[in-house]
Amino acid sequence: SSRPLVLSAQEWVVGTATPMDAQDKGTSVGVLWYNGAKTDEVGASQFSSGGFFSCVGGLLGVRQPPPLVEYRAGAGNVVWVAAHNQFFTLAAMPQQPGNQIVVRKITLPRPGGEEARLVPTNGPPPEGFEAALVYPGQTLAPSQTFTNQIYLFAGPKEYQTLAGIAGRFNNNIDLVMGYGGFFGFFAKALLLAMNWLHNALLLPYGWAIIAITVIIKVIFWPLTQASTRSMKRMQALQPQMAAIKEKYKDDAVKMNKKTMEFMKENKVSPLGGCLPMLLQIPVFFGFYSMIQSAIELRGAHFLWVADLSKPDTLFTIPGTSFPFNLLPLIMGVTMLWQARLTPPSPGMDPMQAKMMRYMPLMFLVFLYNFSAGLALYWTVQNLLTIAQTKLTRMAPETAAPAKVPVLTPPQKKKK
Repeated sequence: SSRPLVLSAQEWVVGTATPMDAQDKGTSVGVLWYNGAKTDEVGASQFSSGGFFSCVGGLLGVRQPPPLVEYRAGAGNVVWVAAHNQFFTLAAMPQQPGNQIVVRKITLPRPGGEEARLVPTNGPPPEGFEAALVYPGQTLAPSQTFTNQIYLFAGPKEYQTLAGIAGRFNNNIDLVMGYGGFFGFFAKALLLAMNWLHNALLLPYGWAIIAITVIIKVIFWPLTQASTRSMKRMQALQPQMAAIKEKYKDDAVKMNKKTMEFMKENKVSPLGGCLPMLLQIPVFFGFYSMIQSAIELRGAHFLWVADLSKPDTLFTIPGTSFPFNLLPLIMGVTMLWQARLTPPSPGMDPMQAKMMRYMPLMFLVFLYNFSAGLALYWTVQNLLTIAQTKLTRMAPETAAPAKVPVLTPPQKKKK
């Protein structure tokens, strides 16, 4: 045209992140966007004014910020934006970085049909999050042209597919899986290993999880065995350590020094029992992250488990709405069994030691309604640890600790 053309500001709606189904609590529903350096998650926490910390802040007189009406971010650096839930995503990838994103919380219609029976009628309606790319207004000069090309992806969060797209566009779209950071490395490795066992060895996904757990246990076996032996020797040295504590009870610095010297001489470490557990924490969180978004586990069967990505609910307890999930209960029993086989750390308060033994019940509460895949991993891990502990205890000591005479406290002077 020979005349200027005024283009108004625009919002290109990517899509709306919605729950998977009526039973989805929406914990994985949100919008993720990438600025070329890092991702930022937008979800219920940004739009909520309630919660524990808000209540505490109100009691303390701290004024809480009002909940967001809409979320805006970006400054010409929106590489991609994705509306997603647990297993699926709608992603928009502009050929040139977008100017800004906007996210709004919207109320969704209540479930109908068969799904309506799975949710209470008096509960709050489900919520979703609408994401859009924002472009500012501009004026085109006579005969000027402007093209805005946006690539779209709509489908499952399947890592190999997203990694292929990320390589093609060089935009790290595979980060929508949630595999960023330190624990993300382990999640990615575990997912690739699980898929390899499934595809190459034709193992069902439940047995693939068991196989990975066994492989991890074999890798950590020497370290765990050394730790168990160290704890066994630590128990044998308790009388001498108690005598040191009694003798130097009035001088804490000297007591600690003498205790550390005694432990060094006998080649035991107070951290020996904790080290294997600390090293396996990244693996646990890797499993947690992987199972959160691995669509391969959706609908995967194992024994009585109908879906490894969901709790293994066998029935609802009569007269209540509480589900009976068998696998977390088995996991809790194995955790209690393992805790009873683990000796308390030296010098630990008896009450504290008793609390540590029953701490597995807290994990049972936290993971009761989580996916059966994670409960399966932890159950097998506990059983293997129990077997290893028993085998190590039955094995003869290769290097017995040096015999150190029991230190007797100095006699008090008679007045």
